[in-house]
Amino acid sequence: MVVEFIVRADSNRILERKSGMHLIKKGMQNRSHRHQRGLTMVEILVSISIFFLAWMATVTAITASRYLSVYVKHKAQAIYYAQRILEEQRRTPFPTLASQSSTLIHLDTQGTFNTTADDFNGNSVITVSPIPGDIYRKRVLVDVNWTERILGGNIPVHEYLTTDIANEPQLN
Repeated sequence: MVVEFIVRADSNRILERKSGMHLIKKGMQNRSHRHQRGLTMVEILVSISIFFLAWMATVTAITASRYLSVYVKHKAQAIYYAQRILEEQRRTPFPTLASQSSTLIHLDTQGTFNTTADDFNGNSVITVSPIPGDIYRKRVLVDVNWTERILGGNIPVHEYLTTDIANEPQLN
């Protein structure tokens, strides 16, 4: 079987001629796609879907970081408030240390936003209990609790600080 190749001068296409068969283009089977320009509908839908998913991930990350920053700020305020209560309890004369029921807390977050949406609203409970076997010390527990509004839900949060206070008559 003899195969001869013919190259036309007007194009760079290689034509193959097999004995007794007609001319066939070699390497140019998909000629219609070669001159096609633009995107298909499937390519457009895939690119829109990828863009939409990336956009949703960005919006979710920004929203979550905002809620997280408010939560961290509230946690810091709760710890500061609990430490302040513990310092007040340390200055209280030992015989008058007593538990206190729920007290409302409202802390304005001045300088952060002009709204009250990020203000701290919560409760504090002070529990004073004797330490078993030690009549000269009492344990003070401060529970600061509040509700965080995160992504449409309410999450109760508690922050506990505790310390032992000793009866030192020479300091009272």
